[in-house]
Amino acid sequence: MNRPKLFALAVLAALAFGAQSAAAKVITVDDDNADCRKADFNTIQAAVTAAGAGDTIKVCAGVYTEQVTVPAGKNGLMLRSHTPLAAVIKAPAVMADPKAIVRVSGAQDVTIYAFTITGPGGGPCNTLQYGVRVDGGGSATISHNHITQIRDNPFGGCQNGNAIQVGRQSEGQTGKATIVKNTIDFYQKSGIVVDGAGSGAEIRDNTITGIGPTAVIAQNGVQVSRGATASVLNNEISRNQFAPATFASAGVLVFQVNGGVLVEHNTVSNNDESLYLIDSSALVVRHNKISGSTFDGIGLDTVLGSTVSHNFSEGNGFDGIWVGATSSGNTITNNQMEENADHDAHDDSAGTGTGGSANTWEKNHCGSLNPENKPGLCDQNN
Repeated sequence: MNRPKLFALAVLAALAFGAQSAAAKVITVDDDNADCRKADFNTIQAAVTAAGAGDTIKVCAGVYTEQVTVPAGKNGLMLRSHTPLAAVIKAPAVMADPKAIVRVSGAQDVTIYAFTITGPGGGPCNTLQYGVRVDGGGSATISHNHITQIRDNPFGGCQNGNAIQVGRQSEGQTGKATIVKNTIDFYQKSGIVVDGAGSGAEIRDNTITGIGPTAVIAQNGVQVSRGATASVLNNEISRNQFAPATFASAGVLVFQVNGGVLVEHNTVSNNDESLYLIDSSALVVRHNKISGSTFDGIGLDTVLGSTVSHNFSEGNGFDGIWVGATSSGNTITNNQMEENADHDAHDDSAGTGTGGSANTWEKNHCGSLNPENKPGLCDQNN
């Protein structure tokens, strides 16, 4: 007896869903009305202002010199370049705070797809802070973009110029993002930063390339910090190097984090410290391929209760894996380390663990003539 009523409710639900879907629209943007017919707007911000939740903004080829902000209430909005990378969002010479080219502020589930997002800023210091920034509790998928030249002009030593910023503890801002298959290069300070408790990101399949050896600024490829969470997966991260070696740049920097960070299956090469973990606990670092670091392949500095396993670390200037004196309770297992200039495996801590250290080392393979600074860190040596 209840089946007709249930069927009627299902039909009403389907009709309501269909009506909601039909309400979403596609808005076209063309800077000069030459690349797309019947463009609705000439600027991206005008289209965002006019759009409703769930709409798609299709941006035709051209250079759009503007700041774009997606505010709260624009949930599910999709911004996409009609031709991949042909729609260029360029930083104006003078930018409004927080000096982001594209900002998602409070809106949920926004998509930014296949744009070129580029600087440089208009002057020598603090003229361009971010390529893309997610804040105000907002969330975004940032995918298949080329984010480049997020820097001052000329390239300088001021601590700004992050290609992607998710949350910012010092401003009480949080955000969440999925950051996938982007090319990120020529940034000033950092490629990707996820910062502050309540902020989180999945960072996957990106190519992140620093400027190379420079005496101007110490860069970081990926930074996860101050209580943020992140999965850093399958990225290629390289060329974050400070020269002379008086400061250290990092391929992946994790600091002041208590759990919720996974660093896995990344290829990290030619950085000062390829994976540098500091003042953190309960991290998981596994299956990464690391080479050519100025200093250590993997460094643990005041790290507690973390797992470092199945990594390959070779040809680094100091140690394949280095563990500092104040790190304890870590499990370092099934790693392969070879041809590192100082030691393959090095542990400065003291305790009841392996070789008199405060950590457990098991089933590690070392290939150097001088493999370890304490006995037992390497189970197998060449």
